[in-house]
Amino acid sequence: MAGRPGRREQPLDPQAGPLERFALGLRALRERAGLTYSEMAEASHFSPSTLSQAAAGRRLPTRDVLRAYVRACGGDPRGWEERWERVRREVPGPAEPGSAVGDVPQGLRDGEATSFVGREAEMAAGRVLLDRFRLVTLVGIGGVGKTRLAKRIAHSVAERFADGVHCVELADLEDEQAVTETIASALGVQVGSGQEASSALGVALRGREILLLLDNCEHLLAGCARAVRALLTRLPGLRILATSRQPLDVGAEHVLPVEPLGLPPVAHARPDASLSASSAAENSAPFPAMTLFADRAEAASPGFRITEANRHVVARVCRRLDGLPLALEIAARRLRTLTPDELLERLDHRFRLLGPGGSDPTVHPRHQALRALFDWSYELCTDAERKAWQQLSLCSGGVLLTDAEQLCGQLATGGDPPPATDDTFETLAGLVDKSLVSRVDTGGQTRLHMLETVRAYGQERLAEDGRTRQALLRHRAWYLGLAAQAGAAYGSPREAKWLRRLRAEHVNLRQIVTADPPPDEPPETVLRAAPGFWLHCLTSGNVGEGAGWMRTLFERHPRPSSPQAAAAWCRAAWVAGFLMLLHGDHRGAQEMITRGQQTLSGNSAAPGPDRPVTETSELGELGAAFLQLRSLVALVAGDAETSVKYAHACLAGGRWCPSLLTQAQSVAQLGFAAVLQGHRPESALLLGQALRMSEERGDTWHRCYLLWALAVDHGEAGEPETALRFLRRALRHIREIDECMGEAALGETLAWVLASQGDARLAAVVLGAVDGAWHPSGAPRLFGFASLTAHRERCIRNAHQALGRTEYARAYQEGLGVGLRQAVETAFQKEHPLPGDSRDARDIRDSRDTHPMEDAS
Repeated sequence: MAGRPGRREQPLDPQAGPLERFALGLRALRERAGLTYSEMAEASHFSPSTLSQAAAGRRLPTRDVLRAYVRACGGDPRGWEERWERVRREVPGPAEPGSAVGDVPQGLRDGEATSFVGREAEMAAGRVLLDRFRLVTLVGIGGVGKTRLAKRIAHSVAERFADGVHCVELADLEDEQAVTETIASALGVQVGSGQEASSALGVALRGREILLLLDNCEHLLAGCARAVRALLTRLPGLRILATSRQPLDVGAEHVLPVEPLGLPPVAHARPDASLSASSAAENSAPFPAMTLFADRAEAASPGFRITEANRHVVARVCRRLDGLPLALEIAARRLRTLTPDELLERLDHRFRLLGPGGSDPTVHPRHQALRALFDWSYELCTDAERKAWQQLSLCSGGVLLTDAEQLCGQLATGGDPPPATDDTFETLAGLVDKSLVSRVDTGGQTRLHMLETVRAYGQERLAEDGRTRQALLRHRAWYLGLAAQAGAAYGSPREAKWLRRLRAEHVNLRQIVTADPPPDEPPETVLRAAPGFWLHCLTSGNVGEGAGWMRTLFERHPRPSSPQAAAAWCRAAWVAGFLMLLHGDHRGAQEMITRGQQTLSGNSAAPGPDRPVTETSELGELGAAFLQLRSLVALVAGDAETSVKYAHACLAGGRWCPSLLTQAQSVAQLGFAAVLQGHRPESALLLGQALRMSEERGDTWHRCYLLWALAVDHGEAGEPETALRFLRRALRHIREIDECMGEAALGETLAWVLASQGDARLAAVVLGAVDGAWHPSGAPRLFGFASLTAHRERCIRNAHQALGRTEYARAYQEGLGVGLRQAVETAFQKEHPLPGDSRDARDIRDSRDTHPMEDAS
């Protein structure tokens, strides 16, 4: 190194510039004093290396180093400081990202080899926090880009610190007790024998304005906390910017979370969402994760560009890698060998694919492979945290904190879930602190989320430890148990709560139902959960997916495994028939009903309309449920007469299956059949009776559809104002349980009523929005009801005639763009302002006048 004692310093050209002339002056001063750098170090608080660098001519030393250098040589610092100020003004300032002036350390001055993408918000927040607070810690998962962001922030605020910015890299330090000494060494402060490093730093840096960047603190938390606390106490002019996977938990600390880069959203996340907004998401303004991937891919494979042909695949790659910059950079280098489609296919084995072969060999070994990055995080976890990481890695779509406490609480006992303990909570809090799990407030409850890459690592570790089977059984039992409880709550005041509960667990349920079950799991485990699926899949807009789940289950379990399992199997068969019917598979629905009835009767003579089921057992209740479902199949097909027969046969038994549609639904089907047959006022009386029964049970969901049916009844009777009142009331209940498909059905009828009132354009807007909801749900429009489909076609014809095809198409596209919820709200606000949560007394009174048997909902 230049300037070391015993070695000749590199020659400098005085004509090269003011920086070189300044350094030559310092060398001459030392030569006149006849001192070596080691002798000078003994008279100062700086190391020989730091003092030699002051005269190397590559950058200006800090004021502190300059004063120490000059004093050690017996000179007067004041004159040298004036010269230092003149040179500093002459040296060019920051000309490009990564360069810096004067006191900014070399690590922040080097030009960056690759572009810096995104992080505008974090940059702005970092600058503000450093202006207000003395300790700011960038906290995030490994590979998220904390170090580079910290250096960027430090560079952007360097001019605020007259005495420099200093970077201290701690990644390779292993001794907790040596943190302060390492800081002293990096700053060039000499620590005397028997002297504390913090004391030496306090003396050397007293009165100075310095920014200290501490990089990679997570494995030395206690040592870093002690060093930071001591230095902040001794040095009022010191500010510290730290990076860590976990906060330092020092009183003065302010945490700046560093999240993965922004990703394009998944299209069609909800059936009632705007189609145009979701489908255009990937084609809108560039998302930082895709920009970074494209930039690194172009560097690795010249000629690569994001095109219309590969944009969707690149978006999926970025989502699969969670927007983690390190993972994206390594993956991009694999495009030297793979196409984007091949890269995506191989991400199921991401830790092999993104190994050292695709890394940058110049970076720290922990950043040369994705696996090494997470090995480091794993080593920093306690044994309990590692086991919790493994268990929670099986949870797709996140997990409620209370569920996580139960799942992980079992790890200590190996048995049934014990009450959540403080130890379990602290274990989960540890994973959050270490940035392995993030938390989101969902309606007052904490939900924990793991990135897909973190989950993949946890699952690999789970397999390596030989505990996959036990963890999988625990996971499946818990979520299937939730579904079973939701099924038991159908038709009760608890129904709305459980619908919201299962909505959040849809991804977990999907994973469980579609995956092959463990060999030793009894078939009844998943079949008993099926009654929780039918209403959940309907209200969440996942009808097609739910029908697929049930087909999968019955391919695995074509018959009951034992006589004792017959009831659970038949309940699941009813659920399968119901979802297949709403999916438009009438033949499949009829087949499931027949199989269920044959199982109940023990022979091919299934109960029918001339043979009502009167058994008092659970099997008798199920027989009634199958008759109700046969009635519904006929009703959807437009066969009112057959529907009435089966509905009466169901009601004749007098036994109702609590978790399935039976009594109130059969009455409702009689009422709707009367609507189709034009039998009024019988239709209104029957629907009102069903509405009263649902009200008494506290069944919010059923009320939605009964109020919709009453609106259809009044629309058929040429009473659009009354129909709109019923639709408005139905909407209140629909919003209460966030019922996607109910809102779609309501929207269809709303459009029909609007068209009948002469508002063809608004009707066309609503029709466009409604179509955007039916398509992703997997359900045919209006669930395939033949008579209602005819109303829709008539509505479209009327709107076409009133508007013309061009204006109709424009209004229809507008509806697709705004989404169903907004379109329905706009329609009601224009026609009849939506009431608040309080009931519209006049509306209810008017409806009772029309239907004396109807209870207010």
